[in-house]
Amino acid sequence: MDSDVGHIVALVKQLGLDDNTYIFFTRDNGPHEEGGADPVYFNSAGPLRGVKRDLYEGGIRVPLIAWSPKNIPAGKVSNTPWAFWDVLPTFSELTHSKSLPDINGLSYVASLKGKKQVNQHDHFYWQFNEKYLQEALI
Repeated sequence: MDSDVGHIVALVKQLGLDDNTYIFFTRDNGPHEEGGADPVYFNSAGPLRGVKRDLYEGGIRVPLIAWSPKNIPAGKVSNTPWAFWDVLPTFSELTHSKSLPDINGLSYVASLKGKKQVNQHDHFYWQFNEKYLQEALI
């Protein structure tokens, strides 16, 4: 995977598109156990407890890596929490497109650019009903 991402970045640079291109790498949930995967053996959630379909941090907390040399400060780490429902408003602002009205997501462009994120979520809530009712609030 590392080399494939490297090929994509190299091609973007070769085509001269790196001034106005954003590359995001994330996922919508923690590691999974389906298909014979063994997240415990591979330590896939690191120090976090839980996997996909768990509402512990290991199931819902995932990294987001963003790259845009002219727009995002290199090496910047942000602990500002945002969720997958914030991706659409963020992409909409980056592309100067209209976002859908009445959605819960917020744009996190300020955070990406290394600036103070003014509007943030007061809390995050998840509910999952497979096997039994699970709820998480942070």
